[in-house]
Amino acid sequence: MNLQDLITPIGKFVEWTFETVLVPISDPFNLGVILIGLTGIGFWLSRQRKYSAEARQKGGIV
Repeated sequence: MNLQDLITPIGKFVEWTFETVLVPISDPFNLGVILIGLTGIGFWLSRQRKYSAEARQKGGIV
């Protein structure tokens, strides 16, 4: 028994994990992150519009 006999099964297990677990969930996860980001940007831009309007009324923005 040599080191290659120990490393090869570990490598095959890691490869199997990527192919059967990580690759199928990557697309929905990425889509979720993008949607959360776009929602956050939209929320922040609407809040920023209100902050800017309030500052203009109070004379904070010239």
